[in-house]
Amino acid sequence: MNINRWNQNVATVLFAALLAVTIQASARAAEVGHLRTRIDPHVAGVFVNGKYYGTAAMFGHRERMIALAPGTYKVELKDPRYKTLVANVKIDANKVSTIRQYMEALPKKPDTVFGELTTDGFGNAAIYIDGEYYANAAELQTPGYSLLLAPGEYNVKIVPVEGEAVREEKVKIVKDETVVIYRGGGMATRK
Repeated sequence: MNINRWNQNVATVLFAALLAVTIQASARAAEVGHLRTRIDPHVAGVFVNGKYYGTAAMFGHRERMIALAPGTYKVELKDPRYKTLVANVKIDANKVSTIRQYMEALPKKPDTVFGELTTDGFGNAAIYIDGEYYANAAELQTPGYSLLLAPGEYNVKIVPVEGEAVREEKVKIVKDETVVIYRGGGMATRK
């Protein structure tokens, strides 16, 4: 067998193998299902197998759902004013699985004095206070919306959907003051 013929045979075999792998990858990519969330409150954070995706309202319509490979997933819906909702959801290829639920409100705490915490420029990031999910940063960028916190010191961690920690800050909350954390750096206090 001459060298050119051997090179052609090797090239043909490699091309066939690459084509087979590409076809298999395309078939696997097409095998996804979708998760839709119809939750009250709609601002509850959606966590799938521990990963934050955004608020329930973001995935309540056919135009925008969470695409997942077939399998069973642990879905948690969190809001600090409600009991965390946990569901094991089976996702089938080319089908939509919908969680429709009203979350159970926690007992209201007695009236107390508060300070406020808000953010600026973080988009769809999760806000954790002392290790617990509290809100989506996009909510806090809405005029007139902030987190009411009792005076004291808190560890605040802001994490984007991509998962990398954007900011970790120790924040002091004072009665009748608002602390603003800026994405570009720094904090400010407003009275």
